[in-house]
Amino acid sequence: MSEERFADPGTTLSDLATHFVVHCPKCDGKALVNPHNESFRLTCTNCFHVETPGHWYGAMTAYASVKCRECHHPLTRSATVDGQWKKLKIKCEQCGDECEYEAHLSRHPKHNGLMTDPIFGLNLWLQKPIGDELFWSYNYDQLNLLEQYVRAKLRERGIDNKGSKNSLMFSRLPTFITRAGNREEILKLISELQVKTL
Repeated sequence: MSEERFADPGTTLSDLATHFVVHCPKCDGKALVNPHNESFRLTCTNCFHVETPGHWYGAMTAYASVKCRECHHPLTRSATVDGQWKKLKIKCEQCGDECEYEAHLSRHPKHNGLMTDPIFGLNLWLQKPIGDELFWSYNYDQLNLLEQYVRAKLRERGIDNKGSKNSLMFSRLPTFITRAGNREEILKLISELQVKTL
């Protein structure tokens, strides 16, 4: 493909969310999250830690909307939580009873300001702040596509591209990536990420 021209292949973000490069939860080294037996498996390339889905390392919001077990007064509470705790302690303002109630957990795509993978909630390996923005990529395939896009001076919708414009990754990129004035800085950042070892 010419460096001067980029034809959008119609890629959606979900097309690229098939595997992830993350920080290992044990040693903080580079770990790969790949499909395995109709699920996923994390394998660290540094300490060789292996893990299957079950524990969420990222941020979550727990939300409960219940009736007090004593007086049946409506109770609601939400709180940001870590780990797998599925209960919230709520004190009834009507009768004063305090109890832990089952909560609905909502996982966040970011943790401490960094993007995480959707399987384990671990920080992505391929990300770096650029000014007030955050440049990130799920994996090297996505990173290479972003490099082709940023490097191109002419960007156009592909001929065979039938997807809805709002669902396509390249039509939804943040302005700091699409701005021509940032081209050299972003290409430098991508080069750093491609060889990142720590």
